[in-house]
Amino acid sequence: MNALSTVELARMRDHAEDTMNDKCIISRYMPDEVDDFNIDDDNWQDDIEDTICGFKVVTNQEAMKDAEVVKIDAELRLPFDTVFDRRDKIRLTYRLGEFIHADNQKTFRIVGQPIHGHCALKLKLVKDTEV
Repeated sequence: MNALSTVELARMRDHAEDTMNDKCIISRYMPDEVDDFNIDDDNWQDDIEDTICGFKVVTNQEAMKDAEVVKIDAELRLPFDTVFDRRDKIRLTYRLGEFIHADNQKTFRIVGQPIHGHCALKLKLVKDTEV
């Protein structure tokens, strides 16, 4: 079996991005922040721009996380070259091209290992209850 050429991979990735009809904000985890008592303080900083994505609500799926079973709420496809940390949070801002009002935007946490496909990244998400 022959490996895919650079041109074929680029075409596949472009096509995958063309099918991502949603947008999200990636909230970047900031690990070096400490509070007034010098204790690590979880902090996230929103990206300035939206990232295109493909959002899909899922039901009855489970993922292992630290030897416990977690129910997955959604899956998210991101462009192949998207940089992220598993501690980042995802906030959906556009769904099928329509803006979601800030009061209705849901925030999600990444669960488990990302799946690195040939054309896109796929993340499993759970609703963030700490927002």
